[in-house]
Amino acid sequence: MRCTRHSAAVLAFAALALLAERATAQGVPGRPSRGQGAATPTSAQALRVARAIILVARYAALITQDVGSGAAARTIDPAPPDSAMVVRFVTNPRSRKVRQISRDSRVALYYFDAKGLRYVTVYGRAREVRDGATKRRLWYAEWTPFYPGRERDATLYEVIPERAEVVSPGDGITGDTITWATPTVRFLRRVRR
Repeated sequence: MRCTRHSAAVLAFAALALLAERATAQGVPGRPSRGQGAATPTSAQALRVARAIILVARYAALITQDVGSGAAARTIDPAPPDSAMVVRFVTNPRSRKVRQISRDSRVALYYFDAKGLRYVTVYGRAREVRDGATKRRLWYAEWTPFYPGRERDATLYEVIPERAEVVSPGDGITGDTITWATPTVRFLRRVRR
């Protein structure tokens, strides 16, 4: 079943790229024709669409860096982003992602809405939430069945966003018609607390 879902996601992504390319090549009203580059959404528009994609997709692929093997990806069930687009997730403290993040805090969260043929990737730095009171305040109720002993059996992370890439042809947010460069929102750097 995992291969089937993966194959479906790959096919859906390919279909999204093909549809965007065809729409641009045919000069769809409201979209630039080939060679003119894509219309640039405002940051507010892109973030509004990004939040909608995240809520529909619900699950994300968390991509980390592994010293021995390079990029490592897995599905996670993160909480919806807060008003600053900070995304939180929990994991088993003995999982490999904990070791990977401790060595390199740079991560990516990839959300794909298969029905809408749109996606958002949030790039940022993951930091562990160690304070018990803060951990309780930020806890997402959906995690409780999987982490009944959350004080000792769950490591909570916040992903502090640095940039987000959004593609949603239905909302008029597409990549450049020649390079396919994706519309990107950049976030102000935050000081680590």
